[in-house]
Amino acid sequence: MRRMLKRVIVVTLLVPLMWVAGLTAWRLRSDWTFFFLAPQAGEILGTHNGVSVYAYGSGGSVRGDYGLEYECVELVNRYYVQVLGHRNMTKTGHAESYYWDAREKGLIAYNNGESVAPSVHDILVFDGGQDDGSVGHVAIVVEVDKERGSITFIEQNMIAYTDWVFRRDIWKDTLPLTHLDGEWFVDQRRYTLPVVGWSRIAPPTTRTRSAP
Repeated sequence: MRRMLKRVIVVTLLVPLMWVAGLTAWRLRSDWTFFFLAPQAGEILGTHNGVSVYAYGSGGSVRGDYGLEYECVELVNRYYVQVLGHRNMTKTGHAESYYWDAREKGLIAYNNGESVAPSVHDILVFDGGQDDGSVGHVAIVVEVDKERGSITFIEQNMIAYTDWVFRRDIWKDTLPLTHLDGEWFVDQRRYTLPVVGWSRIAPPTTRTRSAP
């Protein structure tokens, strides 16, 4: 009886430990890491078109040439200067302003659910509305696959947490792209803010257009 009881106790303790070990191994293979092993601020997470995407880190931001390092807006400003030759948009507003105040930045904004599809180099803007109290979030579109229905983008200062133990610094991500009744939609999925729209450098003949 005692031997049976010991076996039950061992199995009862072993099964949860094996489950935790398996989950840990799977998380680590899936680009997750322990929350206490967060990358240092300024550590390069990835590179696209010669532009590095940096880890936000901790301890607050320091203003650099393209904005507060290493916020999402800083990446957009740096990318638009270095890749597209656009003017530096630093100190022109929070992330949400890249949609709502696009005209002031020399951009043209398109609503999520408009006939104009997002394209490579566009600024993908996440925001709940002008009065939602959020500063929003921005990313740079690097691939649009209309056949498969997906849009891929790079971003800074986007961190996911799970199981109270693991974290993942997301520098490149993909969301569903849908074409319905002549209009294009980007689904927010796991992001807390919806995609309000996308902005791009405005052609000279359309610089008077503001956000929809």
